[in-house]
Amino acid sequence: MAVLMGAWHAIRRNAETSRQETTKRRAREFGDDLVVNLRKLQSRLEAGYVFAKAHGATPPKAGGKPGKRPLVVAPLEDRIVQRALLDVLQDAEDLPMVQAVLACPTSVGGIRGRGVDTGLRLFQTRVEAGDRYCAGSDIAAFFTKIPRQKVFDFLVASGAEIEFVELVEKALTVELANEDQLSAADRKLFPTGPDGVAQGCPLSALAGNIVLRDFDARMNVRGITCIRYIDDFILLGRNEGSVAKAMISAGKMLADYGMSIYDPVRAPTKAFRGLIGEPHEFLGHELRPGSYPPASGARNKLMAQIAALITEGQRSIDKVARGQALRPQDRCYAQTLVAIDNTIRGWRGSFKMSNCLEVFAGMDMEIDRRLEGFQGFYRAKMSRMNRAQQRRAMKVSLLETSDTASLADAAGSTQIPARRRRNGPSADEGIL
Repeated sequence: MAVLMGAWHAIRRNAETSRQETTKRRAREFGDDLVVNLRKLQSRLEAGYVFAKAHGATPPKAGGKPGKRPLVVAPLEDRIVQRALLDVLQDAEDLPMVQAVLACPTSVGGIRGRGVDTGLRLFQTRVEAGDRYCAGSDIAAFFTKIPRQKVFDFLVASGAEIEFVELVEKALTVELANEDQLSAADRKLFPTGPDGVAQGCPLSALAGNIVLRDFDARMNVRGITCIRYIDDFILLGRNEGSVAKAMISAGKMLADYGMSIYDPVRAPTKAFRGLIGEPHEFLGHELRPGSYPPASGARNKLMAQIAALITEGQRSIDKVARGQALRPQDRCYAQTLVAIDNTIRGWRGSFKMSNCLEVFAGMDMEIDRRLEGFQGFYRAKMSRMNRAQQRRAMKVSLLETSDTASLADAAGSTQIPARRRRNGPSADEGIL
């Protein structure tokens, strides 16, 4: 139960930051009766857990990169179980082979206590040690190429119980509930065959780290440092020739797994090579030693998110002005400002290593301009509304509405006549 509870809290935190209202609502509903729902999961695990088919989505890749991302969205209960399996493996001190994978110092993605800032600190350390050249690349279609059987064989060899490994195998197998609704091209993006794992599954990053454990060991030799964040890696060294040779070796090694890397000339958004200090990007940052500003794609993405939130807020305020009812998830002025604040805070937290006040100052000026435009829109709309509309546009409830009366009827309450409500409760009515 303790493991399931910890997994639930991790999944809940992710749900709270989701843009999908359905995801947030489902998490709230599960949490309303948390202990009972977790005990149901426990019973299902004891009986032989069966994972449901997931939903496949193909949003465009972030950062202006071409193509789509094959995201597999599993039901909430399945994600909790997947996360619980990950937590068990991460804490399994009796599985030293697994712990060795997690302990690799240059693997910084999908490992507890590490992240993008860890990778950039390693980069800065190597720059200060005298490295002058670098080269980097994405691993093409990485998650769809992971050989699952190698992951399962590794877990068995490490000493994991066979029943546990079988559960991990089920958790990593991809079946889509909406496969017939996807185009033929989109269906090919998903790893529904014997190889590949789902992007979005809590276990996928660990599966990738297990498969690439030898890659990490062999690429960090002979004066070369290889920093890898799941499917993005960068090589650093003192001279251009050694870095170039290491990149060729990396390509050959990954080819053994059916994986490939990109050519920086043909795919400049996917790969790069050259002197440290030149305009290269890695993990959403510009590789400028000491400052590491957010890359242009990351900056543009934040501005696009803010613009979309403002547009949604304006649309909700317009609905009130037209006399249309608001949905619970509709955000008006104040709610939009809170959503923008949360977005900015979350985005800034992703760039802990960025030390570039001039870049952030310029972005703040642009955000101020957008907020002033939203404020002007709000004031203009409010000036043409009656008081009831203004309250609705502020999303502050009105006491005397049909909705309130309906709630009272549903609760079995006796309504107080409107005249007496305006004059206050009588002595025998009490204070409601």
